[in-house]
Amino acid sequence: MNNNIGLVLSGGGARGAAHIGVLQALNENGIFPSHISGASAGALIGALYCAGYSPLEMLELSKNHTFLKIFKLGFINKSLTEMTHLKEFLHHVIKNDSFENLKTPLFVSVTNLNSGANEIISKGKLIESIIASCAIPLLFKPVTINENLYVDGGVLNNLPIEPLLKSCEKTIGISVCTHLFKPEIKGLKAISERCIQLAIWNTMQERFKKCDISIEIDKSFSYSMFSLKNTDELFKIGYETTMKHMNEILEKI
Repeated sequence: MNNNIGLVLSGGGARGAAHIGVLQALNENGIFPSHISGASAGALIGALYCAGYSPLEMLELSKNHTFLKIFKLGFINKSLTEMTHLKEFLHHVIKNDSFENLKTPLFVSVTNLNSGANEIISKGKLIESIIASCAIPLLFKPVTINENLYVDGGVLNNLPIEPLLKSCEKTIGISVCTHLFKPEIKGLKAISERCIQLAIWNTMQERFKKCDISIEIDKSFSYSMFSLKNTDELFKIGYETTMKHMNEILEKI
């Protein structure tokens, strides 16, 4: 088995809990990514794993009350909200706020509003990069880093495969970004969410094809990106979907 395996995790709001199940299935089969790259929720899950948390420990963290508020506040408040709860959570669970102190190398996709370009961060302060990558436009305030404004990395690159192509011999891409036909879309929230999903999927298609193994966690697509109370279900979906692909994964790596 190849030991130089890169794992890239897409954004998808609360559906990112499925990534924890993916990691559990991989680890149970002796697959431990040597590098992880992610956008938004994928960056958050990746950061916890790279900091040394096991998938089952991450599953418990995901049930923490503060954690569950991360993707919730934007629609409750009339004005854009700061990601205070995410910041508090990350400072609580990640003691050394730097990429260099992670146990596994991590690459985080962010969108620079000033330059209009996607950036991949892998050095320096970790927590502000994760917060920026999770700052969903129109819901959360942009994050200021070095006098530039940053928002969700998924806006321009929701599957940041590029650094893994340079660093890894094999790559596994995981998507929880829904794009399938929806028969009914009603209300401002549903329309807004659908528009975000389709725009983000458009950034992913070609990148998905570049992965040696590409897995869509399609059963997660029926869940909203704000499905905060379905962590256990999404974990199970991610786990079971990955196990169904395990023979293919083991053959290709």
